[in-house]
Amino acid sequence: MANHLVTTRQMSIRDHSTLPHQIAAGNVAAEGLRRPVSRMIGLQVGALLVLGGLLLLLWLAHSSPLVRGSLALCILCGSYFVAIQLRRLWTTQRAYRLAMEAAHDGFWEWDPVSKRLNVGARLLEILGYSENFLPDTHAWLELVHPEDRAHYNRTVADHLKARTPFFYCEYRVRASNGEYRWIASRGIAVRDRHGVAYQMAGSVTDITERKLHEDEMRYLVEHDRLTGLANRFMLAERLALAMSGEGGCALLFIDLDRFKDINDSLGHRLGDHLLQEVAARLRTVTRDEDTLVRQGGDEFIVLLPGLVNPALAEARALLFLDQLNAPFVTDGNHLHVGASIGLSIYPNDAEDAEQLLRNADTAMYAAKGQGGGRVCRHTPLMKERVLQRASIEARLRLAIEQRAFELHYQPQFDTASGELLGAEALLRWRDGEQWIPPERFISVAEETGLIVPLGDWVLEQAITCLAGWNRCSARPLRMAVNLSPRQFWNGKLLERVISVCARHGVAPAQIELEVTESMLLQAEGDHVDTLHAMRRHGFRLALDDFGTGYSSLSYLHRLPFNSLKIDRSFVMSLIDEEGNYTGASALVPAIIVMAHNLGLEVVAEGVETEGQLLMLRDLVCDVHQGFLSGRPVCEADFRRQFMSAAHSGPSLGA
Repeated sequence: MANHLVTTRQMSIRDHSTLPHQIAAGNVAAEGLRRPVSRMIGLQVGALLVLGGLLLLLWLAHSSPLVRGSLALCILCGSYFVAIQLRRLWTTQRAYRLAMEAAHDGFWEWDPVSKRLNVGARLLEILGYSENFLPDTHAWLELVHPEDRAHYNRTVADHLKARTPFFYCEYRVRASNGEYRWIASRGIAVRDRHGVAYQMAGSVTDITERKLHEDEMRYLVEHDRLTGLANRFMLAERLALAMSGEGGCALLFIDLDRFKDINDSLGHRLGDHLLQEVAARLRTVTRDEDTLVRQGGDEFIVLLPGLVNPALAEARALLFLDQLNAPFVTDGNHLHVGASIGLSIYPNDAEDAEQLLRNADTAMYAAKGQGGGRVCRHTPLMKERVLQRASIEARLRLAIEQRAFELHYQPQFDTASGELLGAEALLRWRDGEQWIPPERFISVAEETGLIVPLGDWVLEQAITCLAGWNRCSARPLRMAVNLSPRQFWNGKLLERVISVCARHGVAPAQIELEVTESMLLQAEGDHVDTLHAMRRHGFRLALDDFGTGYSSLSYLHRLPFNSLKIDRSFVMSLIDEEGNYTGASALVPAIIVMAHNLGLEVVAEGVETEGQLLMLRDLVCDVHQGFLSGRPVCEADFRRQFMSAAHSGPSLGA
């Protein structure tokens, strides 16, 4: 089995994306050195045999002096030719040897028959070994991680049997300190005229750092950034697993009763700290087999597999409630939060996961309707939640007819220079004397399809506004507009955007269309074709709220995005109140580097402190927006505050 001794270097995410080109280049380089050597060796052997035959003929010949002289001249010329070829052979062999010693990715060569290895020295340096003790495959396999050996052997065998065009395998190898390092081994086999491999050569790269980054990103996909709890993505997996068995499960939907008042009065930073303490409290009464999830905002979900007895499920729910009824001391503040908990049991109360979640959510709202601070189990009579959503839907329809919506615009700035680049259009709904938060009506609009006419109105208003800015601005600005996946369904979205831009004389390059990570869950289909068509027409595309738990990294290079927007939770946790770096200070740079390697612009949302802005500037984050630089305002205020000739963008000294 082929044994890939190779030298290594760190491989970034960009390195991984260009892997086929690296494999081809490495194999061509190795073949370019090996094949001339093999051909010349064959020529030299043939020439020597011919010269030997001529010498023997000359020795035995009884011919005339002319014949013997001709033979002697042939021998002389042949000897000169062999000498030249031997010198070229020595030069080529020396170049091959130097290439193996000096290459950043070390070459290796292996004989599938004898199992003999010929490797460069740099792999030994990477793994910390002082001398080569690896004469054959068996010695190398001793270093390969036991969990990776079968995959490694199978991959090599597939290539030797010509099932793959080249050999490529990622696996772990034990270093001299006992730790395992990840390497990517690539190579190609040389075959005889019967297709049998008699030689194999290639190179190896150290990809340990890339693997560590991938592990971090996988963690982010399944966990909430603020609390470290599981997120909705992991909940879906665990819930499907719990419902596939015979034991059933219970689901608790937890919503904090007074969190919004605390968050609004004492600030988002204290609110974030409080959520972290709430998560820590809930962990203390969570079993190993349970799944504790932060749903978003101040909502938490607990999956209790195997628990279908209503009395026992309610008793467990009361344990969680008791933890949240006890006062919290957060940042020196004594806080009483409390919670309302909805309980739903499968299969008693629901037939599928969606209904189970909806029933637990409905039961939670029933608990809130009874004054909060209690547990309610779902019953068929609970209609409050449904009626509330029906009420919002009816008011939404009326608001669309009456044009009761407004757009506010939040400025976006170049992080390095502070220059105003444009704005993001944000939808606001005034219902009578109160503003309705988007999180209360956007989901209803999407479910009912009202998001389509509402989205058309937003596009019309935002592009009209941008056309006005073009007439009074010295340079063109850009406008970011959020799109819902529902807007892609009828297939007319692109036609709509092009028409509005043409009517108002706005260049497509000034429009940035933002889609959420949930679209990556269906990265195949007509909506992806629409995204590519938008890009071809010159529109900018942005991936919004990156890191909130949906995205798959493999999709980023397949979808035609121009920019990636880092979710505000990442930005908020960059540094603590004392200005010290937090864990996110290692993750945000990884995201920025990954995005830049993929050719994406990076936009940071939710920048609220000068410390965050300073760090983002040091990390070469391209664009930022947030309360520090500018709050969302109406069009008139935006022109006055951000588009005056004297305004030059935010400064760190401001």
